[in-house]
Amino acid sequence: MFEKSVSKMRLSDLMKATNDFSNNNIIGAGRTGPMYKAVFSEGRFLMVKRLQDSQRLEKEFVSEMNTLGNVKHRNLVPLLGFCVAKKERFLVYKFMENGTLYDKLHPAEPEIRNMDWPLRLKIAIGAARGLAWLHHNCNPRIIHRNISSKCILLDDDFEPKLSDFGLARLMNPIDTHLSTFVNGEFGDLGYVAPEYHRTLVATPKGDVYSFGVVLLELITGEKPTHVANAPETFRGSLAEWIRQLSDDLLLHTAVDKTLPGNGFDHELNQFLKVACKCVVENAKERPTMFEVHQLLRAIGERYHFTTEDDIILPSHTGDTAFPDELIVANEVTREVD
Repeated sequence: MFEKSVSKMRLSDLMKATNDFSNNNIIGAGRTGPMYKAVFSEGRFLMVKRLQDSQRLEKEFVSEMNTLGNVKHRNLVPLLGFCVAKKERFLVYKFMENGTLYDKLHPAEPEIRNMDWPLRLKIAIGAARGLAWLHHNCNPRIIHRNISSKCILLDDDFEPKLSDFGLARLMNPIDTHLSTFVNGEFGDLGYVAPEYHRTLVATPKGDVYSFGVVLLELITGEKPTHVANAPETFRGSLAEWIRQLSDDLLLHTAVDKTLPGNGFDHELNQFLKVACKCVVENAKERPTMFEVHQLLRAIGERYHFTTEDDIILPSHTGDTAFPDELIVANEVTREVD
């Protein structure tokens, strides 16, 4: 069934594998729909996303699936199959053993969180690599539009994999710069770039902002919308709190208390600076994802997380080289294992 890049699957098989889409099988829920753990008869574990309000016609949906099925990179969750059943649409992915980054960073019982600094840095570098590849080297190039720690999944070796890439494109009936958000929504609270409410246009720098919030989660241990260590009178987001601390020269107080004093302090300071660059209010002042990836790789150089650089230097790094609508880039598609 999985010899081809992406397979058309039967609803009856998906129902059986998910116990009729039982709530007990839900392993994640986002604004594009719930994700279910699926167990097939041959003992293979997969994940099934049940899309909400997809407006694509079946022919267009199948065409889009074949496109996304060919977008392959080691930091993207592999799309293995899909299903069309009346008005419902399902996507089938490879199962990720360690769940979402959000659940690892913000477990129901905080005392069970066990993520040391090298692991957090490894996850940041891998996720940045995947997003930089989508922005700069994928063909067609893709703006994710919904980056959060909930869409970063972790395999059995804690290698990060971006999920939901291309879903905003998939779920909108017309792909223009005036139709860039799923169901008119901007994204998860706390991750939305401030300019989106004004422009209604998705850009690569909007993805950079959202990714910067993920970096802040990694180094502070705080949730994007609720900052436990902030004063009770503070009602803003994590990014707003960080900007406020930066103005008061108290930025170092934001770092997760379990991280300093273990020989990583210089790396923590450098990492925090990168995160702060990503969440500045002026989009033009944010780095590109290519630059973010390079900065993070430099911080983690001594760990040898990766020995090769698989992100090609883009000929243009500014937003002008990447129209707001999704386009087919001129460069040759570069498939990365």
